[in-house]
Amino acid sequence: MTDAIQTLDGGQAVNAAVEAFKARERDACAALLGRALQAAPPLGPKWMSVSRMADTIGEVNIALAAARLAIAASPTAEHRQAYANLLSQNGRTEEARREALALVRDRPNDPSALHFLATIHVQFGEEGEATAILRRILALPTVAMGAENAWSVLAGIKTFTADDPDIPAMEALLARIGHAPDRRMSRVVLLFALGKAYDDAGQADRSFEAFTEAGRLQMPDSTYRPDEADRFVDDVTGVWDEIFMKSLPRSDCDSDRPIFVLGLPRSGTTLVEQILVSHSQVHDGAEVQMFRHAAMKLPSQDPRSVAEAFGGPGGAAMPGRIGRSYLHLLDERFGKEGRVVDKTLNHTRILGLIHQCLPNAKFIWLRRHPAGIAWSCFRTRFAKGVDWARSLEHIGRHFRGEDRLWAHWSKVLPAGTLLTVPYEELVADPDAWMRKILDHVGLPWEDQVKDFHKTDRAVTTASFAQVRKPLYSKSATAWKRYEDKLKPFFDAYEGRG
Repeated sequence: MTDAIQTLDGGQAVNAAVEAFKARERDACAALLGRALQAAPPLGPKWMSVSRMADTIGEVNIALAAARLAIAASPTAEHRQAYANLLSQNGRTEEARREALALVRDRPNDPSALHFLATIHVQFGEEGEATAILRRILALPTVAMGAENAWSVLAGIKTFTADDPDIPAMEALLARIGHAPDRRMSRVVLLFALGKAYDDAGQADRSFEAFTEAGRLQMPDSTYRPDEADRFVDDVTGVWDEIFMKSLPRSDCDSDRPIFVLGLPRSGTTLVEQILVSHSQVHDGAEVQMFRHAAMKLPSQDPRSVAEAFGGPGGAAMPGRIGRSYLHLLDERFGKEGRVVDKTLNHTRILGLIHQCLPNAKFIWLRRHPAGIAWSCFRTRFAKGVDWARSLEHIGRHFRGEDRLWAHWSKVLPAGTLLTVPYEELVADPDAWMRKILDHVGLPWEDQVKDFHKTDRAVTTASFAQVRKPLYSKSATAWKRYEDKLKPFFDAYEGRG
């Protein structure tokens, strides 16, 4: 922390942090927020705004400390829930569990507190405890029209039968929700749950209709623009070649701590993450979103903008600054020990930039039959960032772009940097592929890796159930029941029409 920052009082430090944030100066913003915490001005509940800013730039410890100050000044249920959410989102799952239990003790009939506790149980694989809480929510007279959230979690952890009484219960709730615009997202949540239930019960037509309507209802909020996405891929594959890479300054960071696991959602990335974290030298992993925080100074991550920034004043040092900021953020989130798996979505679009900033990092790219991933994505309600999954046509367009990026980076990145893992081959011959994966990232073989499903850790992605089971191949062919309905995907993916 510079002497100039140390002379600021707490309020001045917060105001300066806001200006640094606006200027995209992540490191300066972090230092100023740290000074504000040190000075501890009497901001009261406004500390929650400081917490949100710190979280936005990836400074987990500052964000948590500021949230605790907000709670000390104003211990409202809203502030306590925000703190618990922050813990959960940043890998502090045991602490999040304690906060969730405390919230439920204080507010035993609060559906929000109960729902949060249920999701924590799900992350730890405690499905019995989660189910009991979800049933408790559904029995509350105050839940009424908000029960769709409980049904959503419950649908993810149970298997439905054709005569399951939960199906007509959800159908009745869907009828009560109706089609009013202000109930649109409630309808979406319940349609995904019903689609899963119909699929379990063997009712393929009704399942497909439910998922299709859910996707259609979400389209007005979509930020995915397929033509813009294609143009970005065109820029990457047309500009970021070996000559372009050599023309850019390169980071002096020699750390190989991060292991980047890449691939489409539902392609096996969480499975490989779980395999890796079962190794004694790998600390943990998640979709951490930290590289975008570290590269916040870049106005855009398209190749021409990167070249302009790296070629401008101070640009020669920028790859090293980004690399060190990223490693610092890993320390913030995971501590300083062990390797860490980063399986953030969309890194496939900026592999060249990541390699320039972290030249010793290893990449593992999961590839799976596209129809299997397409169906799995179409039926999954993603929280955010996967807007392309809302229609089969958009899924096809996005997958075409990912194929082009995989082919490009496989050719452009230095030999030994990127390992491609075919999901179907991993399932068919797990021992061989587990050894290839560990060898690629420079880790010795350990027998417990074979029992990855027994590794006790919280899993927050949509694959939470699968990674707690031994490898099996059934899910790889689940899409075949819907093959005739996936024609819009195939047409878009193969460039027809």
